[in-house]
Amino acid sequence: MAIVDNYLDIPGLIASTDLSGSQYRAVKMEGSTDFYVAAMTNANAEHPIGILQNDPDAEGQGATVAYCGVCRAEAGGNITVGNPLACDNNGKLIADVEVADGSAVDLHHIAIALEGGVDTQIISVLLKPAQRIGLE
Repeated sequence: MAIVDNYLDIPGLIASTDLSGSQYRAVKMEGSTDFYVAAMTNANAEHPIGILQNDPDAEGQGATVAYCGVCRAEAGGNITVGNPLACDNNGKLIADVEVADGSAVDLHHIAIALEGGVDTQIISVLLKPAQRIGLE
C-alpha cells in the first residue's frame, strides 16, 4: 500500500530524452547540458540524484525528480521493509546484502524501504540524497 508522497524535488530539471520508461526510477544528471537528466545506465559509475516522479516522453519536457522525503519507486528485486536501497543499472531500487553490510563496490545508498515489494512493483521509500557506500 503506497502512501501519499511527501517529497522535495529539484526545481528546473529537464528530460534529456524520452524518460517515460524511467518513471519511479533513479536518474542522473545528463552530463553535458545544464539541468538535463537522463536514465541510469551504470549504477557503479554514475551518481543518482533522485527518483523521477513524472513521465516526460520527449526531450525538453520538465522532469520532477524527488531527492528526499517519501516518494514512490520501482523495485528491482525482492525488498523487505527497512532495507537500505541502492539502484541497479536501470535505475530500479535494489536491496542487496552488500548495501546493508557496506561491502558494495561503488553503489550509492539512496533510500530506505517503507514497505516490501518484488521486482517491478512500485513501493514507498524514504528517499535521501545519494551517498556512496562500500569500497571505492
